[in-house]
Amino acid sequence: MSNASSGGQKAAAGSGTAIMADPPRGLVFVTGATGMVGGHLVEKLVEQGRPVRCLVRQTSDLSLLKPLGVEIVYGDITDDPQKLSELIGEAQTVFHCAAMVDDWADREVMMRANVTGTEHMLKACVGKQSLVRFSMVGSMVVHGMGEQNYIDESAPLIHTGDNYNYTKILTYEVAERYAKEHGVPVVVCRPPYIYGPRDKQFFPRLFENLKSGTFKFIGDGNQPFTIVYVMNLVRALMLAADADVPAGETFLITDGESITRRELLQLICDETGYPMPTAKVPVGVAKMARPLIEWMAKRKGERPILNKFKLKFMATPMTYNVDKARRVLGWSPVAPPRQTLRETIRWYRDHHPEMMPEQPAKA
Repeated sequence: MSNASSGGQKAAAGSGTAIMADPPRGLVFVTGATGMVGGHLVEKLVEQGRPVRCLVRQTSDLSLLKPLGVEIVYGDITDDPQKLSELIGEAQTVFHCAAMVDDWADREVMMRANVTGTEHMLKACVGKQSLVRFSMVGSMVVHGMGEQNYIDESAPLIHTGDNYNYTKILTYEVAERYAKEHGVPVVVCRPPYIYGPRDKQFFPRLFENLKSGTFKFIGDGNQPFTIVYVMNLVRALMLAADADVPAGETFLITDGESITRRELLQLICDETGYPMPTAKVPVGVAKMARPLIEWMAKRKGERPILNKFKLKFMATPMTYNVDKARRVLGWSPVAPPRQTLRETIRWYRDHHPEMMPEQPAKA
């Protein structure tokens, strides 16, 4: 039996879910607290009055965390597990949000950040009697490059050869092993592409391509995909941390509804004033050209304009079944996805005018 069954946890009577009747209110330890997911999570935890300790690097930007009054400890998830164990201390919950998300980084660098870092965090938690839950962020990238039509948690993990996919599969396998062999009360929330305020990847890249005029649809843009608003993921992480479920459980987390690439771009253009892109490349042409584009980019030491990760993002149907999270965790989206998408776009419009279309000069 894992530690997740201790600490006075009870399933809500007659609810059909595993939500705890009286969640623990002890110390919470957060990795990745200066990132988008971790930062929003810390804000929510503080809002609920939870005592929070954040693991940060000496070079981290603490402008978000300091006003929140959280405890700051310095270190790195790749530090010696004994040091990490001392920093974690008597925390009841560990939220592991730190990871390297990149579509073109060196494999060794990504292995250290994603696999070694997660294993060191898990090893640091082995045998901790105070620990009720180790709630961590996974990734839908583990399900490969093929069409994903409302798949659920039983879908296989598929290696595609790219470094992010490879390291995230190994990360999940490490977490699963520590749950089964060492009793670490791990639960994994597995999101697709994440968006929201303070994101430095998803929307910024789209805005960059729109501003430069280089955006092209791959195919007709009508392929559906499911993405996730950061607060929907935060809600899932917190519910999973408080749920009486066995160690090793995984939950797919999305916005609960799909959207097409064309619909997403239309929302962006409606809110920002960018012209709606009309250029498109046939899917077959993009698939044939991708290996050559990647090869040329490697020779030049540059990021390719198209790689496996980008091809999947632009062209592959990706929809997911989140019934398990709804049923077991009592999870639901914080708001309809088109509302959270519009709110996110407006946040960028207000906070990053440099990403918006240039205004014509006044006469």
